[in-house]
Amino acid sequence: MDKFKNINDTYGHDVGDEILRMLVITIKKNVRSSDAVIRMGGDEFLVVLRDCPVEKANEIFTHIVEDFESSHELRPVFSYGIVKFNGILEKTLRAVDDLMYKMKEGKRS
Repeated sequence: MDKFKNINDTYGHDVGDEILRMLVITIKKNVRSSDAVIRMGGDEFLVVLRDCPVEKANEIFTHIVEDFESSHELRPVFSYGIVKFNGILEKTLRAVDDLMYKMKEGKRS
């Protein structure tokens, strides 16, 4: 979640929690029931799209971003990374994390 600390500090943790719930609802509404949404901690989530090409995952997440931004009056946004699982979980998670931070940095500049 982008600027999540700012949301909590400005509007309170109840609003932050509400926005996190809206994020999960929005993701689940746009993925298959066989996919997994996992909270990694704080405002970070891992979404596992089984047997889904990267191009299709990008399409799905473009829609999720648009849908989520209109889910709350604060118009929350998030950054993400998409990679194909390479057989090594730690390496895959690191690659996703790197892409997510690059997207977040790109929004700041």
